[in-house]
Amino acid sequence: MKTATWFQVSPHFMPAFRVFWRSLLQYNSRDCFGDVILQVESFPDDLPEADERFHFVPLVVDRYRGWPAFEPRILACYAKLELLECCDYDQILVLDSDMVCTGSLAELFERPEPFIGVGVESATETEGHRRHNGGLWRARRPVIGNPNAIQQIESFAHAGKFYDQCDQSAMVTYLEENGIESFLLPPRYNLQIGFAEYAETRSIYLAERHDCRILHFTGPAKPWLHEPPSMGWRERFRHLWEKAERGDKLTPADIMAVGIE
Repeated sequence: MKTATWFQVSPHFMPAFRVFWRSLLQYNSRDCFGDVILQVESFPDDLPEADERFHFVPLVVDRYRGWPAFEPRILACYAKLELLECCDYDQILVLDSDMVCTGSLAELFERPEPFIGVGVESATETEGHRRHNGGLWRARRPVIGNPNAIQQIESFAHAGKFYDQCDQSAMVTYLEENGIESFLLPPRYNLQIGFAEYAETRSIYLAERHDCRILHFTGPAKPWLHEPPSMGWRERFRHLWEKAERGDKLTPADIMAVGIE
């Protein structure tokens, strides 16, 4: 099975990608990830992490002007859906670059379902939608390999079919409109610590952090972008990023030690 791993990396996220890629290889074989596709605005002149299996595709945000977005930065997220049109691979793992790996991801490549992602089900909040976070998902055919995927999704956007204004609702709409069932992964594969104190996710974070595989620094404030450090509750998570940046493995004890009142 031919595999690729897709990262969308804007210029100010390149330091984060380098930390994330190194952490991925601390816990997983390089062969797991197959070809690495970086979606970037401009090709980096020097990327020491790259090898002969790295490929670059352009990140062009202008294509998505006029699409629904609750923040301007969300428009770039729609561009990652271009991988749905890839015909060169049997499966593609999609990973945001504001993450740190803390364990094995082997299950993500072994499961047979056409679409798996971390998310929640809530009929009352989303009118029956299964909601997936856009930061981590893995797709196989027939989810990928559709040359008309973006054209379809654009028509859904203009028809008002998205349940919110972001890329994950576009992904869910695409699956539903094509009759493709999605499957939920445990939250440990995308532990969104940026939202750890939100009431609806606090219990999930507490239950899953002992076996975390991916930490996701969600939200607009990123630990590698703020000097001096921003004040507030995010600072309780900053030491996790700094340890990963040094090249040290994050242990379950590190993650369990993060205090959440």
